[in-house]
Amino acid sequence: MNTSDLSSIALAAEQGGVVCPLPSLGILHVTGDDATDFLHNQLTQSARDFAETETRLAAWCNAKGRTRALFRMVPSDTGLLLITDSEVLAAVQPKLQMFVLRAQVALTNLTDSEGFLGFAGPAAEVLLTEIAGSLPTRPGELTRAGDLHIIALPHGEALRYLMLAPSGQLEEIQTRAEQALTPGDEAFWRLLDIRSGLPEVTLPVQESIIPTMLNLEPLGGISYEKGCYPGQEVVARMHYLGQLKRRLYRAGMAGPPPGAAASVVDAKGGTAGTVVSAAPSPEGGSELLAVLRIDAAKTGELFVDEQPLALLDLPYPPPGD
Repeated sequence: MNTSDLSSIALAAEQGGVVCPLPSLGILHVTGDDATDFLHNQLTQSARDFAETETRLAAWCNAKGRTRALFRMVPSDTGLLLITDSEVLAAVQPKLQMFVLRAQVALTNLTDSEGFLGFAGPAAEVLLTEIAGSLPTRPGELTRAGDLHIIALPHGEALRYLMLAPSGQLEEIQTRAEQALTPGDEAFWRLLDIRSGLPEVTLPVQESIIPTMLNLEPLGGISYEKGCYPGQEVVARMHYLGQLKRRLYRAGMAGPPPGAAASVVDAKGGTAGTVVSAAPSPEGGSELLAVLRIDAAKTGELFVDEQPLALLDLPYPPPGD
């Protein structure tokens, strides 16, 4: 996609409406009498006391506190839904299954039968209201209409919406939406995530980053009152002892988007951090989220693929500064 096309999509997302198919997202349905307690004991955020209109971010860590997966937890009629990258889900589901033991828990991958669309812009809000009847009104909030789940996400001063629906129903909605709205793609949706400071964990960076470094504290993805989970001691120590040396930054650069796990280096060629996600920018070049050493970020002169990085603002107060 060239810069002109991307600029048109970005303009539509602000003044018109955009719909983005999101085939790389996967979904795990966790059900059973012990489902809530099971997830509560595995994830960095509480799986209890969920309101029907609430979603939460949460990481699943290994014993060293490194993030295996970053989930958005969504309540369902029979348990909880976990939304994440589909390749990561395929990799972690067998490992998560090992922790079930004798608990009354069933893990079902619904990726082949459910799908996602992303919507942004005022015209998209009008269309979604026609389809669902009402929309969530603040980031992280959920509304449901039959089998549809619609989650509000930040979009500058406004909102955008992630829709989850059965595949057949989703195809019908996508056809209708693409007739009324500007078609976008996953790269554009990733750009909106980057501008919202929302990280993703894909296979290249899996099990390499402590969730605190992904800014999960200001994003509400870590609870320090919920009790133990894998890697909890590492995450808690970093919080209570003030040992955060790296955090998530947003940046821009010339050239095409670097891949996840690309190295960020300082002026002397030393490792300063790792790219988490990147996407083309309508203004040219690319925007990205990267976990950087805080001291290196303060000194400036950072590079990816020999291109200088320009640090950009995040829409929330970052930790560790």
